[in-house]
Amino acid sequence: MRRLRLLLVVAVLAVSLRWLPSAFCGREASALLDDDPALGLAMARRSERWHEARLSATDSMTGSERFDGEWLFGTSMMAALGHAQLARAHPRLRDEQVRAMEACIERLLTPQVRAFDRAAWGRDPLDDLGTDRAHAAYLGYLGLVLSVHRVLEPEGSYAELHERVMAHLDQALRTSPIGLVQTYPGEIYPVDNASIIGALALHQRVTGVDHRQVLEAWAERLPSLRDSATGLLVQAVSPRGEVVDGPRGSGTGLAVYFLSFGDAAQSSSLYEAMRTHMQRELLGFGAMREYPPGIEGRGDIDSGPVIMGVSISATGFSLAGSRIHGDRETFERLWSTAYLFGAPVDHEGMRSFALGGPLGDALMFALLTARPAGEWSAGS
Repeated sequence: MRRLRLLLVVAVLAVSLRWLPSAFCGREASALLDDDPALGLAMARRSERWHEARLSATDSMTGSERFDGEWLFGTSMMAALGHAQLARAHPRLRDEQVRAMEACIERLLTPQVRAFDRAAWGRDPLDDLGTDRAHAAYLGYLGLVLSVHRVLEPEGSYAELHERVMAHLDQALRTSPIGLVQTYPGEIYPVDNASIIGALALHQRVTGVDHRQVLEAWAERLPSLRDSATGLLVQAVSPRGEVVDGPRGSGTGLAVYFLSFGDAAQSSSLYEAMRTHMQRELLGFGAMREYPPGIEGRGDIDSGPVIMGVSISATGFSLAGSRIHGDRETFERLWSTAYLFGAPVDHEGMRSFALGGPLGDALMFALLTARPAGEWSAGS
């Protein structure tokens, strides 16, 4: 009996060590999945506080002027989507969250925030509307934000700009010899094109403007942009359409999110590729690889640090994918990891992530409030 009791104690300890840490870190997963308004508002308020701080590109300090500018842009862009998603989830919060989203849009339209794209092209993206220069780094992502805003406010104050941006991007894709547009001169990233496709699909639904030629061409092109073995999205192609950076978790995970605004089936297919080939689990904690199994690679500005094959960006982006496609089990494991390493801090009614800074807070806000697949195309 004494030996039996000892074995029982050891078994209980083993189970506790196996599950208790991840259970503790993942204890808010159900509340997040069920759109707890208190958690959403806490992230929204932190986003607004960052906005009030009037950040500049030098606050990112990546060591690259371009990347610092991208991060400044991304902070307002992802926060705008977070506010829109919170408005969608909670009608009683709609008016205040739309106003917060519009404050982000105003920030996105400032010369300071456009500077990173202007430096790359030698031309301002808004001045270049209607030209043959795509400016996908700025106009593609701005276009998605404006399309989401248009769903919420069909007659809103950005409607005229939205029309111009959508016409520009539609024309750029129609005339591209490879069916993809450039992010920067000579640089083409399928994930950035995915944001444009999400934007155009939403614009077509809310306004009736016909983008079918471009959307159908993308659907035909997409299989060639996916790795034949895993179905993951390739990270970059040349201006001639040749793959120059292969399948990656960060690009695929973010494309899952962007395509969900326009085509739930495309988004779902990419998410299944991520879940099947990139998911890792240890002691109840979940993560996503950056490179497919059997391929080793280094971290970069897209992936963040890659540790034992696991990518911070791919893991974070898949929080949105698992929410969008109703994969509660994966979301719970990924959230446990995000909680452990992101170190959320609650203070004065706000939630920030200690290791994330402004961009990290904006990303988590958007990813943790992402809407179910098809919701944006199901009516205003």
